Amino acid sequence: MSLQRNVQQQNAVTKAEIERAAALQPSSLAWLGTVLLSHKLEPASGILVRLCEVPEQEGNLMSSVWLTDTVEFWEFEAMISRTNGALIGVEGFKNATPSFPLEAGVPGTGASFGNLARQVLRETRNA
Repeated sequence: MSLQRNVQQQNAVTKAEIERAAALQPSSLAWLGTVLLSHKLEPASGILVRLCEVPEQEGNLMSSVWLTDTVEFWEFEAMISRTNGALIGVEGFKNATPSFPLEAGVPGTGASFGNLARQVLRETRNA
């Protein structure tokens, strides 16, 4: 049986997941800086807001969302070698900003992922 959470609890869980991803900056993930720079994004001008790792035959597939300081969301997948952590390849690097609405309150679900990610970005910049 699944745990039922109210809107505030759901938002808190989502925000905590974003904060965990944001703590993983390009300095701690060598491949991330390489990916961002190769797509003309400055690693110091944004935060990682989503990171999902899926083991694949070739390595680990990292599905990621980067949020820039100008509030643009960039989605991409990077294949990372399990043996040495090297970047094998990048797929689907795209500006996905329209896919991440910034509504502060959506009936029944609370704040959108985009809104919570923007909150975390602001908090990291004001810290």
